[in-house]
Amino acid sequence: MKSDFIKLLDAQTIDIEIDKLMKSKNEYPKEIEKMKQEINDLQNALDEKESRLIEIGKTRRNIEDEIKAERELLSQKEKRLLETKNNKEYTAVHNEIELARQRIDSLETEDLELMTEQDILIPERDELAEILKVTTKKNTVSINEIRKKFDSIESDIAAREQKRTHELSDVTNTRVLSIYNRLRKGKSGLAVAQVDKEKLTCRGCYKQLPPQKVLEVRRSQKVILCESCGRILVWDSRDEE
Repeated sequence: MKSDFIKLLDAQTIDIEIDKLMKSKNEYPKEIEKMKQEINDLQNALDEKESRLIEIGKTRRNIEDEIKAERELLSQKEKRLLETKNNKEYTAVHNEIELARQRIDSLETEDLELMTEQDILIPERDELAEILKVTTKKNTVSINEIRKKFDSIESDIAAREQKRTHELSDVTNTRVLSIYNRLRKGKSGLAVAQVDKEKLTCRGCYKQLPPQKVLEVRRSQKVILCESCGRILVWDSRDEE
């Protein structure tokens, strides 16, 4: 019966590997999606800056055209001012000139503000473009590596399940196997716990074990459960042989 407990211990090692593979199978798609999303977020941020720069460029060109038109009108009004024949006409043209100058000042101020924003956005866009380039390259490599691992998971799981089946097929005590399978579902996948030979503790919960219980576990004549965590206690004597 001693060999049955050792086989359970070895089967649990395989089961833990299978559990990790199953977890990876669920996590890999999430990791891939996360890296894709990182690239998308950077691309969207870059697109926003590009769109804003294009918008600023169009607006500045319109402003420049409007300033040019206003300056031409101002020149015409200034010529008219010299040709005025009375105070009333002079005052009217003078007011038109002031309004034209104010309009030009307003447009130039707006253009300056847009140029300042443009000067800030251009280096930000260039930096973001470089970050996107580096991140895309790095994440693409990682995604391809993860996909390769994901593609091999099924075969890795199948190989370990075959090994597990072989390990447990030689367990002679069906009750021991039944207890193992039941505990596996309720003990976070850890149904078996070795006894620490130096500290005489359960390696599942690290609780001290009574000397008599340790002795019974070493005999391996019956199922002994840890009173603290409820796992099957096993004394692995292979390194003593």
